Amino acid sequence: MTSCSGCISTLFSLDIFPQFLEKTKIAYFPYITDEEKLESYDMALIEGCIIQESQIQLIQEIRRVAKKIYLLGSCAAFGGMINLSEKKRGDPISNYIEVDGIIPGCPPPSNLFGNCLMDLLENKMIKLSNRNQCYSCPLRESLDYEFKTKITKLIPSNRDINSAQNPKCFLSQGVLCLGPVTREGCENKCIIKGMPCESCLGPPSKSSCANIYNFLSLLDISIELKTYEGIFFRYSKPIIKR
Repeated sequence: MTSCSGCISTLFSLDIFPQFLEKTKIAYFPYITDEEKLESYDMALIEGCIIQESQIQLIQEIRRVAKKIYLLGSCAAFGGMINLSEKKRGDPISNYIEVDGIIPGCPPPSNLFGNCLMDLLENKMIKLSNRNQCYSCPLRESLDYEFKTKITKLIPSNRDINSAQNPKCFLSQGVLCLGPVTREGCENKCIIKGMPCESCLGPPSKSSCANIYNFLSLLDISIELKTYEGIFFRYSKPIIKR
């Protein structure tokens, strides 16, 4: 569907991708093949969000011919970054068809992605954590659970970036981090590199927007950040019942 193809690029770069190819028969893959006719499939992986009617018709047809459907990446699972646009809306695939699971991330972290693929090849259910990022975050010891620090920034300055000698939670530095309302599973790679969590793995439960609204209500946030809708719509918008 509509995406940047980053999830597909990550798929190609996985160490287990050659093994995945050996154990599967790729029957329909417009990204690398010319096959245009849908037939019958054991499993479908769908990347990208829905922005037009023709895509709805396509995924409904895929739902009819595929025994199981899994959503690949944050665009397919939640709607994706196109929701930062004021003119476009990206809907998740599950708004229109039933799905059997998701492999979240923007793009999905390699280890999580690889483990999910192996589970699917072995006919197992995808295992995603129901815990938040803070549970395994290397900076969790310095988190102020009363959230007394005023949040004024989305991105830390160079001098704010944590070092191994002086690790400190972003929220305690006045930098917004969505780790408390984001599913763990990325091995905290952004945080380790000095950037706060932006919630690309989605929430451990319920909707992204609802969790973020509830979380932000606990924080003392600057007026500038309160009016920045990108905090809420970076990967999804509230679901509209149709």
